[in-house]
Amino acid sequence: MFTEIFNERGALLAIFGAMGGAVRSAALKTTWREGLRVIFIGSATSFGVGVLAPYLLKPWIGDLPEGMAGALGTLCAAAFLVGLLSVTIIERMIEQGPNSEGRE
Repeated sequence: MFTEIFNERGALLAIFGAMGGAVRSAALKTTWREGLRVIFIGSATSFGVGVLAPYLLKPWIGDLPEGMAGALGTLCAAAFLVGLLSVTIIERMIEQGPNSEGRE
């Protein structure tokens, strides 16, 4: 069971998610501590989402040709996008939490 979860594909997804987080961090010129946080969140989110990433990104990337959703290149590109967007999405969800009334 352990080898089914922590295999080469999972490592690739985590690496591409970390690269997405690194691009976000570099684009926003964050501090090195903030950069490490963004890279970790991008990597962990991409690893956790895994092969579902192309389906979660479907509203933005559109329909994929049949059989492409499971291709390694598609998965790595989707993991990169998840890593790039994950911190923003998580921060927005926290900001709009149940106690967000009156918060500006």
